[in-house]
Amino acid sequence: MTGAVLTSLAPAPWGGERTGAPAKLHLVASDPSTKLPTASPLPAAAPIVPRESPWEITGSGGLFTSSSKYRGGNSAEWEGGLDQAYSAGFGAELMHTGRNISLGFGLHYGTYAERMRLDALDERFTSYQQYWYLAVIDTSILVITDTLPGTPPTYAGQSMNTAIQVLAQGTDTVVDRQHIRDARDAVNRVSYVEVPMLADVHVVQGRWSVGVRGGPTIGLLSTRRGAMPNRAGDGFTPFNGVAFRDVVLGYTARAYVRYRFNAAWSVGLEPALRGQLLNTLSSGDLERRSAAKGILLSLTYRLR
Repeated sequence: MTGAVLTSLAPAPWGGERTGAPAKLHLVASDPSTKLPTASPLPAAAPIVPRESPWEITGSGGLFTSSSKYRGGNSAEWEGGLDQAYSAGFGAELMHTGRNISLGFGLHYGTYAERMRLDALDERFTSYQQYWYLAVIDTSILVITDTLPGTPPTYAGQSMNTAIQVLAQGTDTVVDRQHIRDARDAVNRVSYVEVPMLADVHVVQGRWSVGVRGGPTIGLLSTRRGAMPNRAGDGFTPFNGVAFRDVVLGYTARAYVRYRFNAAWSVGLEPALRGQLLNTLSSGDLERRSAAKGILLSLTYRLR
């Protein structure tokens, strides 16, 4: 549509003469495609956690208290001497993170430790020995000194006090003490490289996130140091001489609270629990299972 604009010469000042040509109308065409500029909307604030970055890497480390349970064999004789011990744990995890659920896997290194406090074991043996000896017995003996005639005859005599020895049998009790096992106060340690398959449920509120994470693990035997009483109970068998399983199934679980201080990095505090589901010994009737609980500090990086 074309618009008309009226233009004219300016009139003369008040009291002056009108000069110039008569007023004229001028038509000016306006372009309908021409629009007045409008204000651009303000850009939306970038989220703390970008949606296009679902992958995150978490590294963690902390201190655990762990212990082991033994069953079978002669463990009832010495399992009461086991106590908890401190051990360290470390790990790294790669997670694909959704709004409230994450899935991933990790690589952990953990040690299960136990303190063994056993007293020295001494055994008493009692034996009996038979022997013979002369026993002295005090007695009185009647000595006949005369026979008097008559029917029946009578006798005269006197009593004499004396002592006689009698052969008798006796029994002696002999107690022997034999040292069986030395005392022991040491810490046993068995370490594993564990590969966990992880699931995570969490909620995010601003810069804070709260969640739980856990799953099954496959543990690969790494190192072992220590000993336990042998089957005979008269000494100790080093762990290097005990048949351990090279692969053990286990579990890991933890809760966490994290604070994200920028788009990429966050720190967290995470109570944790881990353990072994199966017997870690591969031969004999003795069973061993370990568990640990502790606290981890974590550092998480969100990939961009």
